[in-house]
Amino acid sequence: MLVASSLRLSIIWLAAAAVVAGCTTPRIEPQQSQAVQEARARENAPPPPACPQDPLSAVAPVTVGFAFNDTELTEAMSLPLVDSARWIACHPGVRVVIKPDADTHGTEAEQDSLARRRAERVRAYLTTHGVTADRVAILPRGQAAPAGEVFLINAEGRRW
Repeated sequence: MLVASSLRLSIIWLAAAAVVAGCTTPRIEPQQSQAVQEARARENAPPPPACPQDPLSAVAPVTVGFAFNDTELTEAMSLPLVDSARWIACHPGVRVVIKPDADTHGTEAEQDSLARRRAERVRAYLTTHGVTADRVAILPRGQAAPAGEVFLINAEGRRW
């Protein structure tokens, strides 16, 4: 009887120890892989905007006006480029040409430099909004725009 009683007591202690051990063991959640996280993010993401179907003649040319002797492209000045960048990104077969211009003050070299910097600023804006840099050509100041299907962007100073 003593053996049976001590056997029962041992079983009770083992059961109690198992219960206590189960309660104190931390539950570890497995980490989600990067692929699972990205798939779930795509699932919950809004649908991408549809590509604009307007013909090239309806959206180009675009003029971006810079402040006098400046190359800063402020939010207000970049408004004409918002829809243009989306249209250009959706139409990879269309070439983009930036025709730079400068203010009429300063030497020819200064005007050329200002015009080039303005054009580079417009190209940088386009490349940060989905247009690859190799699709964007910058003309020398004063050169006529090429004929054919090109998206022309005039980067010029305001005339006031």
